[in-house]
This record gives sequence, C-alpha cells and structure tokens, in this order.
Amino acid sequence: MNKFIQTLLIVWRKEWLDALRDKKSLRMAFLMPVYFVGVFVAYSLFIIHMNQQSRATNNEPIKLSIVGTEQLPALVDWLQERGIQVEAADEQAYQQVQNGQLGYALIVPNDAREKFATGESIELALVFDATNNKLQGALQFVRQQIWSWNGRIGSLRLLSRGISPAIVNPVVVRDLNVASDQKMGFFVMAILPMLLILTVFMAAVGFSADMTAGERERRSLESLLITPAASGAILLGKWLNSLSLTFMVIVVELTLLAIAFAYVPFKELGLRVHVTPLDLLVVLVALMSLAIVATALQFLISLFARSFKDAQTYMGLMIFIPMVPLFYTQFNPSAYADWFRWVPVLAQQLVVKDLLLGGDVPLLAFAQAWLVAVILAVAFLCFTAQQLRKPKIVYGV
Repeated sequence: MNKFIQTLLIVWRKEWLDALRDKKSLRMAFLMPVYFVGVFVAYSLFIIHMNQQSRATNNEPIKLSIVGTEQLPALVDWLQERGIQVEAADEQAYQQVQNGQLGYALIVPNDAREKFATGESIELALVFDATNNKLQGALQFVRQQIWSWNGRIGSLRLLSRGISPAIVNPVVVRDLNVASDQKMGFFVMAILPMLLILTVFMAAVGFSADMTAGERERRSLESLLITPAASGAILLGKWLNSLSLTFMVIVVELTLLAIAFAYVPFKELGLRVHVTPLDLLVVLVALMSLAIVATALQFLISLFARSFKDAQTYMGLMIFIPMVPLFYTQFNPSAYADWFRWVPVLAQQLVVKDLLLGGDVPLLAFAQAWLVAVILAVAFLCFTAQQLRKPKIVYGV
C-alpha cells in the first residue's frame, strides 16, 4: 500500500511539473475564471444600466397626443389627473406616428360622444411603433390608466341601474410579493450556477487530454506502463493533478466573485445581495463533488481518443452534458423534484441556487451529491484503469 501511495505521489508531482512548464495552457486555465466573472459583472452592470434608464424614463412626464379630445372629455380629465400631459392632435396623427414625428397617439372616433351618452362600447385606437422599445414603459402606463377609467365608468353605469359592480368582477387580484431581497437578487445572479458548473467541466480539459491521449500519441504512456507501477496508482496520480488544478481554478473564480459582490452596485436595483465567505466556501465544497466526476469522465473520454486533437474535440462535446439540465432548469425555474438531488449537475445547481438565495442547505443534500459523485467517479476511474492494460488502448490500434 505504501508503494502504491508513493507511486501515486510521484506521478502527481511529475504531472504538476509538466503542467507548470506548459505556461500557455496554465495561463488559459486561469484566465477562464477571470473571463466568466467578467461576463457576470458585465451582465449585472447592463441590467443596472437598463434599470436606471427605465427609472429616468418613468420620472419624465408622459405626453399623449389624442385625436378627438372633445369627444371624451371625461377620459381626458382622468388622464390629466394621473399626470399624463394630454395634447390635442389632428387627423394626421396616424401618419405622424408612422413617420416617426410622434411616438404614439390615441385616436378617439367621431361618434364617441353619442356612444358614450347611450352606453354603447367605444373602440379607441392606440397607435404606436412596436420596434421602439423606449416607449414600452409609457405605453404600458397609458394602457393601465385607460383600463382603470374603463372599469370606473363601467362600475358607475352598473350602480346607476341598481346593479352591484361585484357581479361582473367577482374576483379582485391583489399582488403580494413575499420574495425577500435575497431572492430578488437571484434574478440578477441566475447566470452564476451555469458559469460555476461550466468552470468545473472546462478547467482541466486540456491537461486531462494531454495526460492520456497526448502521452499515448507521443509514446510516453507506453514507457510508463511497462514499469512495475500499478495502473491504478498511475491513473490516480494523473487524476489528482486534474482535480487539484480544477480546485485552484474554482478558488480563483470564487475569490473574484467575492470581490465582485463587494463592488457591483446591486443597491441600484433595490436589491440586497449578501453572499458571505462562508457561503462561497460551501459552494466550493458542493462544486468539488462535481469536479471529481467531471475530471474522471475527462480521463475516460480522452483515453478512447486516437490523438490529442480528437480528445479535445470529444471533451468539447462533453460540455453539452451539464448544459442540458442547466438550460432545462433555467427555462423552467419552478421545475423541481426530489430525485434532482441524486443527479450530478442538478444536485450541485440546487445547492448553489439555495445558497445564493440566502436559504439553508440541509446536510442531506450534500450527502446525496457527494455519495453519487464518489460512486460515479470510482466507477469511471476503475473502468479507465482496466483499459490502460489493453494493447488497443495503449497503442491506439
């Protein structure tokens, strides 16, 4: 057993020396967390910028051009009471909106006064250009005020006929948002679980491919296997190299995230994003359970590649493995089942999501994630160690 461990440590040290010599690949591995954190910061700042623009737009007075203001003076008065600056427009309002001279306009038909007096329905036309996104906030506010006036007039007409307005409105919905600032902040940080999990799968891809398919292509793997060293010790030494490199890359990414959380102005969104170093440490523990599976799978896939280039191609396709569940939960945020915690990637995503939401993660969730990860990693590594002694694998024939 001592000889097995000694061989493992020698291989691990040898692979680390080779990795340190390959400065280009090492630099690319550690640039990945910088790039991913940069994407997250840029994404957050973009949302903050758009929110600030929306606030600036909402603070400006809303101007509404109306054709036929004399037809519905009650509606005009209602809109003015709500802070909308009403301006009379002529019959050319439709063409002016079409030509870009006006942002939007409300057209009241010529028979609106008579229909309103007799209680008939009136069709108003709100003309606008849907491609102008800057007007969406103002248009939504104008629609809401028209519908409010519509409901008010309808209720008054029912009361004048001795009918309770509750008959046509049996249900009134009142929105009560119980989400805390931590939960609201997750909408900004929804991209984080995907970036963290992708880092786990991508951090040591090049090194894993070089230690298996690359060495076989250079015929150095054959020289290593003819020694009396156990195949399992050789494989574990190489695997620990990829695992330790993945660990270091994740630590760098979480450190950069801690800095980003301290300086990105989430308060501009009215959000209180508070992720403590302890939370990031727990995220690291959860991600390392996925790292042992990801690195073991990298060795298994690259071992069956004929060359280093083929191994990189195959492991590039491996990235789609975590992408499928990540996209499924991204577009179905309410989707949840108890068996999710027994599935790699999904289990880690749930843990990271709960931590970023400020929730408590039960120890059972960690136990489930680590149990499944250890079983899969051992299975992948044992199968890979068995293949190392086969001539077809070693010689690539």
